Parts: sequence; structure tokens; C-alpha cells
Amino acid sequence: MNSANMTPPAANMDTAKGIAWRRRLVMLLATSLALFVAASGWRLGMEGPAQSSQAVAAAGQDPLLAWQERIRRTPEDADAYAGLGLALLQRVRESHDTSLYAQAGEAFDAALARDPQQIDALAGSGALALALHDFTGALQIAGEVIALNPYKAAGYGIRVDALVELGRYAEAVIALQQMVDLRPDLESYSRVSYLRELHGDSEGALEAMRMAANTAVRGTEPWLWTTTQLGNLAWGQGRLDEAELFYRAVLQQRADAPFAQFGLARLAAARGRHDQALAILKPLAARLPMPEFLIALGDLYAGQGQPRRAQEQYDLVAAIQRLNAGSGMNVDLELAVFDVVHGDDAGRGLAAARAAYAARPTIYAADALAWALHRNGDDVAAWRYSQEALRLGTRDPLLHAHAAAIADSLGDAVAAEKHWAEEDNINRHHSPW
Repeated sequence: MNSANMTPPAANMDTAKGIAWRRRLVMLLATSLALFVAASGWRLGMEGPAQSSQAVAAAGQDPLLAWQERIRRTPEDADAYAGLGLALLQRVRESHDTSLYAQAGEAFDAALARDPQQIDALAGSGALALALHDFTGALQIAGEVIALNPYKAAGYGIRVDALVELGRYAEAVIALQQMVDLRPDLESYSRVSYLRELHGDSEGALEAMRMAANTAVRGTEPWLWTTTQLGNLAWGQGRLDEAELFYRAVLQQRADAPFAQFGLARLAAARGRHDQALAILKPLAARLPMPEFLIALGDLYAGQGQPRRAQEQYDLVAAIQRLNAGSGMNVDLELAVFDVVHGDDAGRGLAAARAAYAARPTIYAADALAWALHRNGDDVAAWRYSQEALRLGTRDPLLHAHAAAIADSLGDAVAAEKHWAEEDNINRHHSPW
């Protein structure tokens, strides 16, 4: 992207919205991170009660009803409560009904009250902590699981996810290697894929996710998830036709698979078919008002010159995140990122970004803080955090776009040109989001 024929974003309150239009998977830790934690972090492997749930489901029975019936018959059965909790987490994965989190927590507590060393309940509590964004708590639980059974891969999976979300990437790599050594399967391969993606190894990420998908039975929820991720990774490399094949394969198995539908909406926008993208996104966001869907819909409206409709989506995102916070989910970083990009109060955004970075110094928290500092006119500090956000070599165009704008504000034309070129190299095949 040549600065001679493109006007770089200026350092004003509209800059964030201008650059953010390039790619709006920022909310919930941008790119694929939110999906990674919410999805692979809940998979604990087919061991113990989880294995029983799989067998029940294969027999055409509802695992929730089966576990509830077992509890009715044997109310002191700790394994049954653990199985119920894991089945509830799986149901969240399938239905996206986050109200079931509370029930899952109650089931795990009941199991542990009957048997403090019920390891599946303990691991389930760790997965639940990840889902509620209590990453410090999840890390502690992971340690307890590993201490109880150092051969249970689920403990290392929880540890990996928690360390990633706390910005402790080198430790996450070590924990992941331990997990792979114990259990080279969908659980570990999908995490390998994400850590490779974070470290800028796009081809390696795609290869690992293929390995993960190959371990799943076609049409099952794990297969649907990994195949959707393959589409996302192909899209991230500008391989749009390949991405579409993955998304459509998912939709052939489950026509209402939301993230595959979202993938098709992104592809439509990438190809300039904004009406088609809107036709997919509107009913999707109405059926499942998840922040990433609403933000994308808002951005599409904004790009079409409909600011009122765009703001309606953004207001709804803020309301949903407040509800999430009220129900026990820690959304400080997500709210900070959203506020920095969409908010009109630069000072409030900076305060939120500082707090989020202090709690979770991830690369995306560093980027949010960099952008908040930029909006508040402190580009020297902003540059430092922007470079921290790029320290892993992550190929996210938004990170480079932010770095370019900050460098431009500092008068460093060489650095600005470098990051604009890198942003363009990554993003040249994509739509603005």
C-alpha cells in the first residue's frame, strides 16, 4: 500500500473507525482467538463421563436427560454430576445458549462436593472458567487437574488456553507440547494451529487444523467446528474459493451452522457483493446476536453510508457485553477493545484499555492500548505498545494498520510505509472486514 497514493489515517477521533473498517473481527479478541477459547477450550477429550455422553448421543439419546435420570436414580453419584456438567458445556457449544453456564457450574460443584477429586468435574470447572474469561482461575484449576493426573491431556489444554489469554505465549507453547506428546488429536492439533497462527505461520496453522479435522467424524460438532476453522484460515490467506468450499461443506451437514454462514457473508463482502453479505448477516444476527456478527453487520451498514443502523448494532453489542458482565463473565478486555474502536470518549477508552492490559497483557490488549494512546495524542507510548502487539509476528492486518497510522503521526515515514505495505500484503485479497 503506497502512501504516495493513499492518505494514511490521521490522528483524530474518526481514525479508529476508518481503519477498523478494514477488518472487523476485533471484538472478542479479534481474529480467531475468541472462537478458539470458546470452542476448543471446552473440549476435554472423550474420557470418563465425556466418553459416556458420546456413547449416549451415538445411541440417539439426549445426554442431558440421560445424566439427569442417572442422578435421579443415584443422587450421590459424583460421576453423574460431572457428566451432566460436561454435557451442558457441550450443549452451549451446539446451541450458543450461555444461560446453561450456571447450570454447568452447579453440576460441577455438586460432583466435587461428593468427590473433591472427581477429575472430570475439576476439568469441567476449568473449561467453564475459560468460557467466563476467568483465565487466572482456569490456570489454577489446570494445575490441580495436572497434579491429580499428569497424564490427562485436558489439564494441559486448559493450561494452554489460559496462558494464551494471559499473554504468556512461551509458556503456552511448552504446555502445548506436553499436550501433544500425551494426546495427538483434535484437541491438541487445533491448539497447535492457533499458536502457529499467532506466530505468523499461516501455512503451518492450516496444516495443523487439517490434521485436527481429519481426526473428527464428518458431520459431528467437532468436524463442523474444525472445518469452519479451515475456512477461516483459508480466508485469512486470501484463498477465497477454498474458504467457500469449507464453509459450504459445513452447511451441507448443518444448514444453520452460524460461523459457516458468517464465513459466507465475509466472502460476499470480499467479492464486493455487499447486498448478499447483508442478506446473510441480518437474519444471522437476529437469530444469534453475538458481538462479532453484530459488529460485522454494523460495519457493513457503516460502509454503505447508514450510520444510524450501524450505531444500532454497536449499541446492541455494548448492551450484550454489559449483560455478559452481569452474569459473571469477565469482558473487560472485550469492552475496552470495542470502546477504543467505536467509542466517542477517548479518555474513557484509554482508562479501559489500561485496565484491560494490566489484567491480560496479550498482543490484542497491547494493540488496544496502543490505539487508545494514539487517540489521546500520546504516539510515543502508542508506538511502544504497538510494537509489543506485533512481537509474535502475527499476520493480522489490523495490527499493522494501527502501527502504520501511529508511525505516520510520529513522522516516521519509513516505518509507516513498512507497516502499510505489510497490511496491504496480508489484506490485499480481502474486503475491509
